[in-house]
Amino acid sequence: MNTEKIPKGWWLNVTVMARFQDSWIVGVMRKGKSSWITESVLSGFDTPQEAYVKGMDWINDYTTLKSK
Repeated sequence: MNTEKIPKGWWLNVTVMARFQDSWIVGVMRKGKSSWITESVLSGFDTPQEAYVKGMDWINDYTTLKSK
């Protein structure tokens, strides 16, 4: 996972949910005026890399739709 590829103003929080079938989740946060805003939480991934990729995909889809 290359965190340098996360666009400025965004943050991905990848963590394991041990109580939920040992799956990985990713929180997608965007920098607001005074705090971080949770835009989405995606779950059910087998690896942290898979969660990271889906989080990056979410950011790319969001920014593409907002730029249109």
